[in-house]
Amino acid sequence: MAEDILLVDRRGDVLHVTLNRPSAYNAINPRLRDGLVEVFDAAEGDGVRAILLSGAGRGFCSGADLKDSAPAAPGLATTRVMRLSTQRLVRSFLECPVPVVSAVHGVAAGIGLILAFGADVCLAASDASFLPAFVQRAIVPDGGIAFLLPRIIGMARTKDFLMRGRAVGAEQAVAMGLISESVPAGELQRASAEVAGELARMPTATLALLKQMLAQSFDLDLSATLFTERAAQGLSSATDDAREGKRAFAERRPAEFTGH
Repeated sequence: MAEDILLVDRRGDVLHVTLNRPSAYNAINPRLRDGLVEVFDAAEGDGVRAILLSGAGRGFCSGADLKDSAPAAPGLATTRVMRLSTQRLVRSFLECPVPVVSAVHGVAAGIGLILAFGADVCLAASDASFLPAFVQRAIVPDGGIAFLLPRIIGMARTKDFLMRGRAVGAEQAVAMGLISESVPAGELQRASAEVAGELARMPTATLALLKQMLAQSFDLDLSATLFTERAAQGLSSATDDAREGKRAFAERRPAEFTGH
């Protein structure tokens, strides 16, 4: 992994992951993309119980670094490049079974929007802004945002956001349902670390099943949803954490979950 452009610091059960290309507003180049994929793919196997994602410098992530990526020829070459680059990162991020908290300051744009809106919990500094700069460059939105946003904020707001390309501030993003919470800029790191720590203390195997259920929820009918629910409940009820939860309830004490 390119440690210089991706800072990875494990603090207990929480993995602090920092995009570290401040001079480029943490734009995603191939090395940074591959490092992120490695982190998300390995997190569960490494025993990580939560990930806190943030950006160094003056912004969270300005999108793909067009200066540091080889241009693809139009047509099939473009589709192949996208499948092996941006879309590989999106799948790794959205399908990561470990809960992810994103802490956004400054600007989030392009693929940075997915790293913000696709997190399980997204906190933004009060001075943060979210910029959908796609159509204004005569390119269609990518990174799975056309899949994600209608499910978060509905079709009408998605069309307005993506077609008009206007920046949305932190408070407005909360009101639209795009992110979880806006906090004063000086409190972002503390607040987001607290949320990540809170998630890490939960029964994370159960959280992974919940994430999978929610990801499928818009694509299944009621019968399939109830079947998935039964299967997930059967798996979660067999965990050590489920047994601990029952003991803690009976003994009237806080549960101490291990993630197993």
